Amino acid sequence: MPNKRDTFNRRLLEAIKNGKDVRSVPARVVKQAAEQAPYESDIQQACIRWFKRNYPQLAEEGMLFHIANEGIRLGGMGARTKREGVVKGVADLCLSIPMHGFGALYIEMKRPHCYQRPEQKAWQANVEKYGSKYVVCKSVDEFAIEIRRYLTR
Repeated sequence: MPNKRDTFNRRLLEAIKNGKDVRSVPARVVKQAAEQAPYESDIQQACIRWFKRNYPQLAEEGMLFHIANEGIRLGGMGARTKREGVVKGVADLCLSIPMHGFGALYIEMKRPHCYQRPEQKAWQANVEKYGSKYVVCKSVDEFAIEIRRYLTR
């Protein structure tokens, strides 16, 4: 018997194949699928572990790092962090190595069935305009593919 996630994925695939608007999938089904997915933080931590195993020298040198730009700040902390340079929409991770004509690789982590917010799309457009690569990853497998592709000479 298929689980709820399999059912959702099958319905989503059918909607895409038949040219239907994917948004025609009921919101409650999308919400259930999202609730069953791993947390973004868990995916990101697994990606960092993978990177440390596969690229220990780069990890040791700090070339892949998290940009701590999220969270709710109470009191005057929000204003202070803005003065310190916090920008809405910035990607979660940066691989600070120029490759293939790009200045760096920025990685936005998302849970399966979750998508970029408008400010993240705007930041992506800006960072690409100035010569860096930007990708969205929803799993360790996607992350590994993007990292390998980027670091291959």
